[in-house]
Amino acid sequence: MYGGANDYFDIDLWEKIVSSGRQKTCAKGERLLSKGKACPGLICLKDGKVKIFSETADSNEKIFGLLVAPAMFGETEAFDQGPCMISAVALTKIEIAVVNLAALRSLMAENLRIAHFLIYSIGAKLRWTTYQAADMTCLRTRNRLASLLLGHGKYAVFTYNNDFDVLSMTHEEIASFIGCTRPKVTVLLKEFAREGLIETKRNQIKILDREALKVVVY
Repeated sequence: MYGGANDYFDIDLWEKIVSSGRQKTCAKGERLLSKGKACPGLICLKDGKVKIFSETADSNEKIFGLLVAPAMFGETEAFDQGPCMISAVALTKIEIAVVNLAALRSLMAENLRIAHFLIYSIGAKLRWTTYQAADMTCLRTRNRLASLLLGHGKYAVFTYNNDFDVLSMTHEEIASFIGCTRPKVTVLLKEFAREGLIETKRNQIKILDREALKVVVY
């Protein structure tokens, strides 16, 4: 969720939250949250990469985030004790800490800054989904792809050592984010590469001309 991209991330507060949780190692492909099911608590991602997504009845999915450690998710469900609003799966072997509501309440009572930290985290997620919804509603596919490449942090995509000129995603993942097919993504990325806007390698995209991509978006 953070990947060093948010100024509010406080490593000391993070470590206090992590230390209060149940520590666990999960294998690649292990399901952490399932939409509609009970949430085990706030999940703190200490190491590895996780996909946050929603599934439809016909087995299609919409990705909402690709998160690298350190990251948190499941805040809303941990607080309101409702069912999971999204699903989450480990994309690599991961290390997590699962913090239940009682522990969260105790932490917030002891340190008001932790409450602010968690509230800011929830607000960041609302901002991400708002950006995604706005682009899906107002932009064409080519424009949406350019917007994702330019501002993947605002889309909750943190995938490559905090280098915002390099995006590590599969064409299928990009398609799920911007609401189109994988072949369409491939065609558009080839167009951008021919125009000198990006350079592509296997599951990696390097931005070469940000100003030109901004023209594509707007």
